[in-house]
Amino acid sequence: MTTVNYETDIVAWANEQAWLVRNKRFELFDIEHIAEKLEDVGKSEQGDTQS
Repeated sequence: MTTVNYETDIVAWANEQAWLVRNKRFELFDIEHIAEKLEDVGKSEQGDTQS
């Protein structure tokens, strides 16, 4: 469980998730929101290459 609310402050949430990665605190990941963001990045990148 993370300490920063994804819905309230996405920038702070992203920074916290990055800290968790760097410190190998995988058990604390916000898995659902991380997966959602990764999918969004993939969709965005796919759209950029089809321009």
